[in-house]
Amino acid sequence: MVERKILNRLRLLVRRIQARPVEFDNDVIVLHKHKCIYVPIPKVACSSIMSACADILAVKFPESEWKPELFQTNKWDHLFDRQSVIMPKSRASAYADYWKFAFVRNPWDRLLSCYSEKIREDGDKENFTAGVSNILLPFGVFRSTMSFEEFARTAVAIADDIADPHWRSQNTFACQGSRLWVDFVGRFESIERDFQLVCQRIGTDCVLPHLLRSDHKIYRECYSDALCDLVARRYRRDIDMFGYQF
Repeated sequence: MVERKILNRLRLLVRRIQARPVEFDNDVIVLHKHKCIYVPIPKVACSSIMSACADILAVKFPESEWKPELFQTNKWDHLFDRQSVIMPKSRASAYADYWKFAFVRNPWDRLLSCYSEKIREDGDKENFTAGVSNILLPFGVFRSTMSFEEFARTAVAIADDIADPHWRSQNTFACQGSRLWVDFVGRFESIERDFQLVCQRIGTDCVLPHLLRSDHKIYRECYSDALCDLVARRYRRDIDMFGYQF
């Protein structure tokens, strides 16, 4: 009953879902040598692409920090040590002549990936509490026993204004207001090919690693018709802007 009241309160707060573009000053990665900017979008292979960016920047790491379980935290830490590399999008806008790129993902698949990684009964004690990722705890409405449908219905009821970046609309990262800010939009579904196009454009030869892969079913097997439509309404702008379909 308490959880339902909290969820209803959240729904009342966020009736503005996709009613207007929401401006977010998310961090981007600036590669000055190649005069380009990468806009990371969570749950779209951003750990792998960040790793590639670190290689392009020739960032050095202690041998002990290359273990997969340490990668996400420590590699981000080392990139964030470099204020000239990691900066808010508003500050990076000063580099108007830099080429900008981002990668996007099918919204239905991205939401399922979020569930598979953030609701886990086997989650480690550092990042999870009772099977729920610590990033979800402030919302007070997520449980380790949730089915994917319960998770999805709960997550999409939370508008971009207060949603966690892992399920926030992708256009809020790649746009400024209603206008696309990046010059190139790669796709998760063709990431190997599209990342090579990025490398060719900026003049570097870099191998994209495959890190922190999600292990979940094919997304089409996990949606009822009603849930499919609900997610389509929530992410309508992403679907229209990036040309996705279920």
